[in-house]
Amino acid sequence: MRTRVQQRVNELTGTYYSTAEINSALNEAQRLFVLLTLCLEVTAAFTLTAAVTFYHMRTTFEDWILPLRVTTLGGSKIFPSELEDLDSLDSGWQASPGAPVRYASLGFDFFAIYQQPAAAGTVVNITYAQQPLVMAADTDTPQIQQEFHPALVAYAIYRVRMKEGAQEFAKTMPYFNSFLDEAQKCGEYVRARNIGGGYDILPFELARFDRSKVARASATKRPEGANKQA
Repeated sequence: MRTRVQQRVNELTGTYYSTAEINSALNEAQRLFVLLTLCLEVTAAFTLTAAVTFYHMRTTFEDWILPLRVTTLGGSKIFPSELEDLDSLDSGWQASPGAPVRYASLGFDFFAIYQQPAAAGTVVNITYAQQPLVMAADTDTPQIQQEFHPALVAYAIYRVRMKEGAQEFAKTMPYFNSFLDEAQKCGEYVRARNIGGGYDILPFELARFDRSKVARASATKRPEGANKQA
C-alpha cells in the first residue's frame, strides 16, 4: 500500500514523502474510516465494581471507541440513556444500588451505569466499536474489509499532498471524495446490520455531510510559509 502511494505521487525515493509520513497517513486513513463507519467491533465481558457508577473504559479496553450494545450475561438489554435523562428519572441515580438497567456514555472513554450492583462479581457483556491496530511492519495489513483497502491509499495520497497547499492540494480532492464514497458505502452496510442487531449507536451519516464545504476550504488553503495578502 505504501508503494502504491509512492507510485501515485511519483516519489519512490522517499525524499519528499518519507516512508514514515506515508505510514502515518495510511494509519490515519484507517482510523478515520473506522470512526466514520464503526465497522470494527468486539464483544467482551466487563466486570462491574460494587457501588461504583463511573468508569474510564480505555483503562480496561485500550481499543475502545464507544459502546454499541450492553447486555447482562443472561442476554437482557441494558438500555442507553443521556445523563440528563438519568437525572430526571432518579435524582439519586449516582448512588442507587440494584441490578444494572441503564447506561450512559460520553466521548471516547466515559461510561456510567445505573443501577450499581451492591456486591462484587456482576458481569455485563459490552459490544463496542473497536479502533484498529497501528500498522508498523511491512507485513501488517489493515483490519477493515479488503474491498476497502484502496480507499486507504486514496486518503493517504490526499493526506501527504496536503502540505503542498493551494492548487496542488486542491487536485487531491477527488481522492478524498473517493475515500468518503467508500466510507459511506461501508457505513450504510454497518448501519443496516446494527439496526438489525438492535445496537444503540449507528455510524455517522455521510450521506448528509456537505462535502462542498471541504472543497471550498481546500481551494482557499495557502501553502505553508506563504505570505498573507493584505
